[in-house]
Amino acid sequence: MRAAVLLDVDEVELIEPNFERLTDDSFTQILLSMPAKEAKLLISTDEYPLAVALNDGKGWKCATFLLRKPVADIFEMLEELDAEVLQEERVEWEAAVREYYSLRIAKEASPALEDFTPTRALAVSDLLKERWKNVEGEICLDACCGSGVGSVALRDMGMVPLSFDNDPALLSLGLRTGRLVPEETVCIDGTRASRFLKHAHFGTMLMAGEIGPHNSIVWKKITSEVLEVVDYVIVTVGTEREARLVESWAKERKRKVEVLENKREAFYDNWVCDVRRM
Repeated sequence: MRAAVLLDVDEVELIEPNFERLTDDSFTQILLSMPAKEAKLLISTDEYPLAVALNDGKGWKCATFLLRKPVADIFEMLEELDAEVLQEERVEWEAAVREYYSLRIAKEASPALEDFTPTRALAVSDLLKERWKNVEGEICLDACCGSGVGSVALRDMGMVPLSFDNDPALLSLGLRTGRLVPEETVCIDGTRASRFLKHAHFGTMLMAGEIGPHNSIVWKKITSEVLEVVDYVIVTVGTEREARLVESWAKERKRKVEVLENKREAFYDNWVCDVRRM
């Protein structure tokens, strides 16, 4: 496990129970209350505190500060314990934390029924190549990724997916089949996505919906959150009505939108919204 390797320990347990709870300051207080015989501080190359690991003699437990700030009491505790200081690139620790929680989902969550079709992945890849041309090496946010059809298409293009969904069963399926890669995957609530994700130039939302009166508020919020962190977004839906809804939400955020019909697949991604910053 990458987290243990970066902390130079045999095994480590993150005290936050899931990725979303990394924003919760209460775990900082839990860390401060834990007994410890030794400690490690992991800092980034620009010396930002990424994580603190404590050993109580029974094993290492770790709190991470990727999504919340440490408090002064942490550093006083580390000084008292004469903590070992380790340094690593922030992106490496981010990948390690994503891997940690993704492996837990793959192990603990029952997978959804298989829903992958290779022809759809090829069709998505062809659509994205047509719209974006040469984007090899670029990071792409795969929003509402499901079991990973978009991530497969993105890797086929040479892009690096960062995939998220809020359904552990779908994520478990994608992780167990290898369509989703643990260090590239997070389980988060899409209506709060901008709290957890960094800016990316490219993003996809494949088959967003079915969008109707009962859930349009939720999908509008998810769309807005994705647009908050992404410059160029391809959104696919099943019907023109849904596409026009997405178009209106994007225009409210002052985005340029092109709506087009897509006949590459009979059942999926029939309408496309190509959304860009002006």
